[in-house]
Amino acid sequence: MTLTRRRFALGLGAIGVAPLGLSLAASLSPAAAAVIQPYSADAFAKATKGGGPVFVHVYAPWCLQCRAQEVILNRLMVEPKFTDAAFFRVSYDNQKEVVEALNVPRSTLIAYRGPRETGRMSWGVTEDSVVKVLDTAYART
Repeated sequence: MTLTRRRFALGLGAIGVAPLGLSLAASLSPAAAAVIQPYSADAFAKATKGGGPVFVHVYAPWCLQCRAQEVILNRLMVEPKFTDAAFFRVSYDNQKEVVEALNVPRSTLIAYRGPRETGRMSWGVTEDSVVKVLDTAYART
């Protein structure tokens, strides 16, 4: 049986160490890690209005490049530099009108600083190519 954080914490609780177990389990995951949320026009508008970094990933689950980018994004989002950013996923298969409005193929990452687009990349599958786009939202111009 795999020992998950939850089972670990619950196991400690069973032997009377619940407060320590829960605090230990909580410390094992990033406190303020960003999450990729489904794209909606309202959520995107609210995020860009805030003026911070916003990233849009055009994704299809069957696309190998998309999945490679997803792995890289998930790894980077826990870094302190990116925890204040908003990440959105556009479904290439189910949000065709958004894909068309963005004028992009699948496997595309777009960076914004507030409402201004700062960078975009399609098909890149290296951490360097993803970081290069993410960094454009932090550059001061």
